[in-house]
Amino acid sequence: MFTFRSHSDDTFFGALIAMDKIKLRTYFSSILQKEGECVQVLPLNPLTCEGLAWVESGLAKIYGTNEKGLKVNTDLIFEQEFVWLTAENYQSNDLFFLECMKNSKLRFLPINKLDTSEREAIPSLMLEFYQDRLRRIHQQKVKNFDLELQERVFFLLFDFSLLYGKESYSHVSIPNFFTHDDLASILKNCRQNITACLNDLKKKGIISYTRKEITISKDHHEQAMRKYYKAVS
Repeated sequence: MFTFRSHSDDTFFGALIAMDKIKLRTYFSSILQKEGECVQVLPLNPLTCEGLAWVESGLAKIYGTNEKGLKVNTDLIFEQEFVWLTAENYQSNDLFFLECMKNSKLRFLPINKLDTSEREAIPSLMLEFYQDRLRRIHQQKVKNFDLELQERVFFLLFDFSLLYGKESYSHVSIPNFFTHDDLASILKNCRQNITACLNDLKKKGIISYTRKEITISKDHHEQAMRKYYKAVS
């Protein structure tokens, strides 16, 4: 494995950059796990401390608050993904924050805790995650464009089950990361409509949910899998 935090060799930067994506991610994950502080909310704009954030488990969300006080979720950060907090991230007067979601863990390490070589390797680390987030945004818009709201709610939960789901003989379960407001913001709708859709899906036996867990019935999950792969093939 890697030797952490004890290098002074000028060749270290080259070795760090030469790591493949998996090794680079593992390297920084280990640093954040050992030295990063568990946090609930980090201000992104205006920035109070430059550094590296890492979702150790679950999900985190980026949300903004404009001059009228309207709060809008703008992005989701998935398990094992990083966010680089820099003053160049935002060029507006709106307030932006990174927040740890329910049943999740978010860690943060100030930039001054990393040495020069590690700081210079951050852009290489982040490129993959920027690309993944752009891909998710575009895929979600395309896949859900012509669906009714109830289907959009279901397929959003289904998408998360592909990443976080645990399968049993009767259902697939995922941690309940979301408030109804979170789902409404993601799907650009109001909380009342989202709540109505969730209640209808529950009455139909398609899903069930508690404060800690959401489950999708095995039959409906398998139907969604067939529809999903037909749509992306």
